[in-house]
Amino acid sequence: MHLSQRKREQLTAFLGSLPTAAALKLFAALEADRIAGGGKLPHDALLDDLRRQLLERGAILPARARNAKRLFFTPFEDLFIGKRVNKKRSGRIARTSLDPIWRVMMTAPETAEVALAAASLDDAIKSESETRPLEASLFKAAEDGVSNFFAAIEKDGVRKSELAVALNGLSGVEDFKEIDALLSGVEFFQRLQAFVPSAAPSLSEEQLDELQELFLSAYDYSPQIGTFLLLAIKGRLERPWRALSVYHHLARSADERVRDASDAVAALLEGMIEDLETVALGLESDCARPLDPKTAAMRVVYFADYADGMTRRANRVGDAAVVNRVDACREIAAEALNRFAEQAVSAIRRTTPVRKSAGSAKLGSPRPDIAAALNADILEDGKGAGKLLARAPALADRLGADLSYAHDALEDGRDWMKTFANDLVFEIRAADGAERSAARRLLDTVLDVAEPLLESDEIGLIRDRGAAAAVAV
Repeated sequence: MHLSQRKREQLTAFLGSLPTAAALKLFAALEADRIAGGGKLPHDALLDDLRRQLLERGAILPARARNAKRLFFTPFEDLFIGKRVNKKRSGRIARTSLDPIWRVMMTAPETAEVALAAASLDDAIKSESETRPLEASLFKAAEDGVSNFFAAIEKDGVRKSELAVALNGLSGVEDFKEIDALLSGVEFFQRLQAFVPSAAPSLSEEQLDELQELFLSAYDYSPQIGTFLLLAIKGRLERPWRALSVYHHLARSADERVRDASDAVAALLEGMIEDLETVALGLESDCARPLDPKTAAMRVVYFADYADGMTRRANRVGDAAVVNRVDACREIAAEALNRFAEQAVSAIRRTTPVRKSAGSAKLGSPRPDIAAALNADILEDGKGAGKLLARAPALADRLGADLSYAHDALEDGRDWMKTFANDLVFEIRAADGAERSAARRLLDTVLDVAEPLLESDEIGLIRDRGAAAAVAV
């Protein structure tokens, strides 16, 4: 299936915004659907983008060749996102910043020792020598060198401006500053990764207790390191909303040390709520643009999964405050879904070209325009819109929305497509030759779009009527 450039860009932006664990899950589901012969999704385009982004994140096998650059960024990878869509958020470092940051460290005079340490590490890797002491040397050189680098450019306006250009904007500079701040505590992130496997499904009570001790050690070393360690847990787990169990474990701890670190614990919850708000506001923003039904459905489902996961966990411990905040985000997403449903009805109507009947202007009604040509984008949008409409009531129910809007939109879409298809049967019967053939082709196209909206026996009956009309004399 072909994706237009506009849709490819929108899809890439959405995939890039997903945490690694969520992207891995989506990748596996798409791969399984393709192997099973699913033909309704643009598997190749989706998998290409996901494969590229997951490879960039170092998240999938086969194992990639080790090098100094990859080893340097690995401890912080649970804070990485594929691509920044909106504003810079604390504890979310864009993958697109990593190459420019590395180039700066390899070329700036203040980080010359970093470049030398990286070269030594790369040489040791190539010769299959012991690398752990050299890895430690790389992080130590970076801790000193990057700190000196920022101290130097702070006094030099020209270099500050040049850095912003080199790192693709001020957000890239902020990403670099966050890595600088975390370098002294790299050991804590390495311990987290050794303790919690990537995409871990859940944590036991014993693991939560051990994680609490690791957090307290990090927080005692540096409150900022401790805070970012908790934020990294969201990216470490298979599903980010499962980090809510970590929040509740810490927030309800009787340990005075945890209470003294309540600001970091609260930051974990705020990060999760901000995840939900970001997706919800992104859906709201998408309503002002032309509908891309496939990515709209994916994003609504992702939001609903995240919201449902947080709500279930909050309800288990009676945390009404979290439930209320999640519900506030649901309201935004529900309004967006209603707008998507309206746009979907318009999208499927664009697959049904009409012309005005001959005769009286008052009596003449629109008829199918069998001579109209439909481009691939219109048909692709229409098929996706039909699927979105068919799912709208279930999605609305998950969002706690007023189901009447989704049901009304679905009925509008069904009625329109059914009426148009039946009108096409009349056109087939009335036409002959090339026009009859064109009308039959249009009927096939319309029924393909209508497949998610109409019952299979309805579609079968219309096809049979069309076939009978095609041989009528």
